[in-house]
Amino acid sequence: MKVPFFRYDWFFKENRDKMMAELDAIMSSGQYVNGEYTRKLEQKLAEICDRKHAVATGSCTDALFFALQTVGIKQGDEVILPPFSFVATLDSVLRCGATPVFVDISAEHFMLDIDSLEKAVTPRTKAIVLVQLFGNRHPQQEQIRNIAQRHGIPIIEDAAQALGVKPAGKIGNLSCISFDPTKIVSAYGTGGAVLTDDEAEYSMLKKLVNHGFENGIPQIAGYNSKISETQAAMLLAQIEKLPQTISRMTAVANSYYSLLDGIEGIALPQHCPYSSFHKFVIQAEKRDELRIFLKENGIETKIHYHTLLSEQKILDERKYLKHDLSNAQKVTKKVLSLPIWPSISEAETLYVCECIKRFYALS
Repeated sequence: MKVPFFRYDWFFKENRDKMMAELDAIMSSGQYVNGEYTRKLEQKLAEICDRKHAVATGSCTDALFFALQTVGIKQGDEVILPPFSFVATLDSVLRCGATPVFVDISAEHFMLDIDSLEKAVTPRTKAIVLVQLFGNRHPQQEQIRNIAQRHGIPIIEDAAQALGVKPAGKIGNLSCISFDPTKIVSAYGTGGAVLTDDEAEYSMLKKLVNHGFENGIPQIAGYNSKISETQAAMLLAQIEKLPQTISRMTAVANSYYSLLDGIEGIALPQHCPYSSFHKFVIQAEKRDELRIFLKENGIETKIHYHTLLSEQKILDERKYLKHDLSNAQKVTKKVLSLPIWPSISEAETLYVCECIKRFYALS
């Protein structure tokens, strides 16, 4: 049996007629950007995340960069972030000219460790990037908000992977969402969004995404980071079915929990009651050997994340700070992401689990 890591076409195949009708309407209208679908998408995102405003962007990487710019991050400012995340989290900090400060993660949930975060705050700290990882929300996010408020530091919430998991998308001063093709709600290309409750921040974000324009006049040096009407329509179609999609992902994850329970050699992810299960990430002894074995048996897996952000080559010529990263260093040597998408079959998940069992029985 062949089991890919993810099937990008699953939603389109199930909803082809509706999506083709939307595409036909848009292409016939001549309104390809800044139209009704983009406005509806922004309104719906704000509603889902219980925010006042959402601004669609060309990518979540842009969304993170714009969020940091909006709170005034500039050259030399220190920004705290976890080392265990996708490189876009780091890219956005570097684009501002800021100094990344890496602090450790929890060994249980892989997100920012509270004690490590508290110790890293200094008068030079100007923002904290809170990453909501693998579709989970941080179980101590209120404590993180309390730390930030006590020190007067804004939180930029990287909720790229957590759309639909309340209150993810609301905890940051500004919160960012991704519509990368692997996400629960995914663009047929790329896209993102920034969420805020602040009117001045909303005004700044609207200018940043559209060449600095306000009332038809460029007011600041902005960027071109819009999404198309076709992308907005495709995203809206998926948002309509977001609760059902998360329910289906949860069912797949529960199958993994049941079928893999008790296997010596692997640790299952912490069972979070608030998750979209964007990824299902185990920790495995002999991880690399297991991955090769699964590949030989037709099963595609991924490693999220193979290299810590603090070890990325892009930092070779840049200033950065890092604290003790013991947990992150251990985790990155063991994590393995298993195939998961809403329409993966019971036969496919069972086959994946049987192969994992067979590997450890032979080891």
